[in-house]
Amino acid sequence: MPKDRVINSQSFQDGKIVLYQLENRPKQLWLCRLKVPSGTGYLYRGTGTSDFYEARKFADDLYDELRIKVKSGQSVTGQHFKKIYEEFKENYPREAASQKRATAVLEFIKCYAMPYFSKMKVTELTDPEIVKFFDWRRTNFKKKPPTSATIVSDQGRFKVFTDWCFKRGYITKQIQFTKPSVPDNRRPDFDAKDWAKLTRFLREWLKGAKGKSGDIHRERLMLTNYVLVLANTGIRVGEARNLKWSDIDTFVGEDEKENIILQVKGKTGIREVVSRTPDVKEYLQRIHELRTKEREGEKPPLNEPIFSHQDGTPVHSFKKGFNALIHEAGVEFDPHGQRRVIYSLRHTYATFRLQEGVNHYVLARNMGTSVKMLENFYGHTSNRAMASELTKTRSKERKKLPWE
Repeated sequence: MPKDRVINSQSFQDGKIVLYQLENRPKQLWLCRLKVPSGTGYLYRGTGTSDFYEARKFADDLYDELRIKVKSGQSVTGQHFKKIYEEFKENYPREAASQKRATAVLEFIKCYAMPYFSKMKVTELTDPEIVKFFDWRRTNFKKKPPTSATIVSDQGRFKVFTDWCFKRGYITKQIQFTKPSVPDNRRPDFDAKDWAKLTRFLREWLKGAKGKSGDIHRERLMLTNYVLVLANTGIRVGEARNLKWSDIDTFVGEDEKENIILQVKGKTGIREVVSRTPDVKEYLQRIHELRTKEREGEKPPLNEPIFSHQDGTPVHSFKKGFNALIHEAGVEFDPHGQRRVIYSLRHTYATFRLQEGVNHYVLARNMGTSVKMLENFYGHTSNRAMASELTKTRSKERKKLPWE
């Protein structure tokens, strides 16, 4: 019993349930002490009421609940969630696949799991309680309501913790996470109307920079051509960052049309990408002329990143400039209210190609993705029989590139 003097006490179930009140406690709330058969130790809880009959019902219900837990092999006197988290925080970074992953997992638990589970024991991490937790998570957020995709990511982060607890014996069974359904997999792209609006804006936006400082003109020229290249090739942001002048090639097909080929290195390995239009050559030529001018007439080396700073190092991110650009152009949001991002250029490429009748398999290979991904995320586009594939031509004569 606690050291405070007990002024009233009632016992039930042969002493396994004890209700008591303590001296000098406000409202004279009933407290309870429980001893579960086959369990170890005692469990103390506040009933939250000064009404004896309500307190008795609370104690009986809790006793039954704990008895079921013991019968199923769970400990009712396990360690508190907060204590186990501190142990996890100390050890997990050394076990994580990367520092980035460790940071994401620990940050999620700190921001959301700790406020919810801090007063619970780790043994109370049950499947039903996890469901309740993620119901709570949907209405508790720092900046904006989480999407279904965010909840799936959060579940993956929390599963790292629950699996860790299971392997160390803190919980007796692995937690099953039920992934939420994703009602709309549509990804924000540019429809034909907004794409035309953006390209018209880009022309005037770039012209308007000619009377400004060199830095402003350079930034606009680089970003303009970056946008046009990504939207006409579908390459990923990381692939564009690694793209070098030596990665560009051409071939002439049976239709006598010159095709621009980009050899990109990304998360799916190395692949050749056929650009949507030969105009990509012009977009790259603009950047090449800029770099030649910056190098006082000397062409940039073939191993230099195409999207580079004046010192030849790769531009790490165009995110800030892109966000300002689409805001100023009035195309920040798609018709469904989703905010567009740089990755929307890749989605735009995929959408236009499918609408133009390109075969899913051919397009998937060109984009370095799977047919299933195209069907999942671009199912809203028309899957018409294609009139001609991306190239479906044989190489004839290779034309020399301007920078060679």
